[in-house]
Amino acid sequence: MAIDLIGGVGVFLLGMLLLTEGLKALAGGALRRGLARFTRGRLAAVATGAVATAVIQSSSATTMTTIGLVAAGLLPMVSAVGVILGANLGTTSTAWIVAYFGLKLDVSSVAMLAVAAGALLRLLGRGRLGAAGMPLAGFGLLFVGISLMQAAMAGLADGFVIPAASTDHLGGMLVLVAIGAAMTLIMQSSSAAVATTLTALAAGAIGLEQAAALVIGQNLGTTPKALLASLGASTAARRTAVAHVVFNLLTGVVALLLLAVLARFGLDPDGALIGADPALVIAGFHTVFNVVGVALFLPWLPTFTALVTRLVPDRGPPLTRHLKYASVDEPALAVQAARTTLLGIAAELGDATRALATRAGSVREAASARARLAHATTALDETLEFLAKVRTGDGDPPDRRRHVSVLHALDHLHRAANRLAPSAALDRFAHAPDVRPVREALDGAVAAMVDWCPVLAPDAPADAILERFEAIPGLRRHTRGQVLRRVADGAADADDAEETLEALTWAQAIAHNLERALHHLREPAPGDES
Repeated sequence: MAIDLIGGVGVFLLGMLLLTEGLKALAGGALRRGLARFTRGRLAAVATGAVATAVIQSSSATTMTTIGLVAAGLLPMVSAVGVILGANLGTTSTAWIVAYFGLKLDVSSVAMLAVAAGALLRLLGRGRLGAAGMPLAGFGLLFVGISLMQAAMAGLADGFVIPAASTDHLGGMLVLVAIGAAMTLIMQSSSAAVATTLTALAAGAIGLEQAAALVIGQNLGTTPKALLASLGASTAARRTAVAHVVFNLLTGVVALLLLAVLARFGLDPDGALIGADPALVIAGFHTVFNVVGVALFLPWLPTFTALVTRLVPDRGPPLTRHLKYASVDEPALAVQAARTTLLGIAAELGDATRALATRAGSVREAASARARLAHATTALDETLEFLAKVRTGDGDPPDRRRHVSVLHALDHLHRAANRLAPSAALDRFAHAPDVRPVREALDGAVAAMVDWCPVLAPDAPADAILERFEAIPGLRRHTRGQVLRRVADGAADADDAEETLEALTWAQAIAHNLERALHHLREPAPGDES
């Protein structure tokens, strides 16, 4: 019977794997785009994390996608922590599926049909229809695994004993919590561990309090995996892991307190809840203590996030930190990481433009701007090297458009950086009185761009900034005409005027480069344009 139990757990795990991977493949970039779009507020972030996890049946998939979005600069840390809280809540949906459908209803025949239909779709279907076969087969295997575990537990119930499993004292409860955590670590799935506990409870192998303590441990068992996954990983990953661990530990304490209340006031002398199905009680208990944990954290989410940020500070060059751990095997996120990097570089180039051209200051200020410009140029070279490894040819059209636009933006920012190298035209533009209207217009446009760049996923505000840059060519033509008229009137030296005209040409060129870079860094991606 033990072999049958292990086999049932294996079938359940296989079903979870097929369901999760199949839904992720079927969704394409929908999970990533949904997390990035619907997580602007605290409640929205928690709700999005819960719904995403309940749909794909994997808190790990939600967490890893969230980490990728944070690393790419598409999701602020406070929203990421909210998603993690929601993912813990969403994973409780598995307990309800097992408790209600798996244990109360006989769906074994339907489950086998789902497995057969899923296999046929995967083998014979094309496109999204074929992709739908994997999650369908996985969903069926979940119930096949539950059925196998039920049958095995029925045979093991009489001789099934957990050592030191008494819930009469704190020590026994903590032993059960530790056993539950070990089950999650061994199975590498809290959902499978909870399903095993519920089948044991339904078979009478364990009592209600024992099952509750095991579920608390199974909830905690995901924390070592998160810590191990964060070793040597990005700052975003390590911060997310720390937030995940702290939340689960404090939620575990809350759950133990709730269990003590349940044991004292909610059970009859035989350890059962009068008139209630034990498996549904445990599913409800699993959900309630996670809801309480979320409710306790939610009001303090920004403070908690700030604390985690201080505990796990950023490492490495600030301009390229988003590239350090971005994987070219995830091209969509890799491109977004490059985009976020270019937004930071654009802001640096904007500051350098103001310091060297539109608001030229002291020699010391110019030297500082040159040093920052050198860092920005190095960051551009690193971004180019990174993007050379990314391929989106077979990806979603929006991802390819973003990739092409980011490459356009990179090229224009490189050109803008080169134009800020010392030259007679730059020096003339910075100091000549004749070009003051163009200098002031460029200064206003660049200042607006610098304010815009750090904004996460900017969209509409870019239009007004683009209009500022687009007005510069007309102003340059007007100023050029005035300079030439003064030469014709004998009021200006021809050689001096020639230098002024070169300065105006320089200004129009760098304005064009910055405007096109800003255009290509907008959301949504504007597409394949020069």
